[in-house]
Amino acid sequence: MGLKHLIAVEKWTCLLSAALLAVGMLFFGRHTAYSFALGAGLMTANAVLLRLAAQKLGPVLQKKPSLTVLLFNLKLGVIIAYIFVALRFLKVEPVAFTIGVSTMPLAIMIVAVQANLSRRDDHEETHG
Repeated sequence: MGLKHLIAVEKWTCLLSAALLAVGMLFFGRHTAYSFALGAGLMTANAVLLRLAAQKLGPVLQKKPSLTVLLFNLKLGVIIAYIFVALRFLKVEPVAFTIGVSTMPLAIMIVAVQANLSRRDDHEETHG
């Protein structure tokens, strides 16, 4: 996944998170909106940090794949710790929190579909 795709994932994650927060505040109670916000906020921060790491460390990460794996596992450990704290001490609603956390996987899927469709359109135009 290139930097262009990471930027697109970040934008979609932010957009989906904002939409989820709006829906949560308009149609659900305060605690549900709070749980949405914590999950979506985690994924927004995750998307931003992934893009920043790729921008700053891109050439280094390409030369040393083991560093990429190490950073990925460290990031995953921080996310797991955040989820534990959110569920244990911040008393989030698990389902609403999980919906908030799903914003980034959904953004990744949207970007993948867009990339596949644009590749297909380019292929059809050149060989059509």
